[in-house]
Amino acid sequence: MSQCLVRCSLLGAWLAGLTGAVWAPRSAPAAGALPVRDTVRDSLLVSDSIYQGWKWFHVYCFRCHGEDAIGGVNPAAPDLRWVLSSSGKAYPRDSFEYTVLNGRPTRGMPVWNVLLDTAAVKQLYLYTKARSDGWLKPGRPHREQDPKKSQ
Repeated sequence: MSQCLVRCSLLGAWLAGLTGAVWAPRSAPAAGALPVRDTVRDSLLVSDSIYQGWKWFHVYCFRCHGEDAIGGVNPAAPDLRWVLSSSGKAYPRDSFEYTVLNGRPTRGMPVWNVLLDTAAVKQLYLYTKARSDGWLKPGRPHREQDPKKSQ
């Protein structure tokens, strides 16, 4: 019984210390001190073109190609990361753009040239290529000028 009491007390003290360290207020940097730069790459920070491509994708493409271009929704609609990757089909950019604009009606891919112009299709390619290359992680990307969310 006393061993349990000692172990529980030690565990409780350890958890209290950990909680205090995590939830402690952070001090402001000293006057004149330079801010510490985060050296970890923001895996959701993108250019305007890629951001626009993400927006187009989430208006028109995600229903069949899945959230974040991962496929799995419609069996006929491929995982676009694989379609564009060098280890997959390695679709060239012009083939991707042609397919988006003209569709593949026999396979269920609609014609998008009525709703999307070539600039939008190029942005779609940039977004899906970034997902295919692996540096753009799943989730909603953001741009440098986007308002910061308070934490």
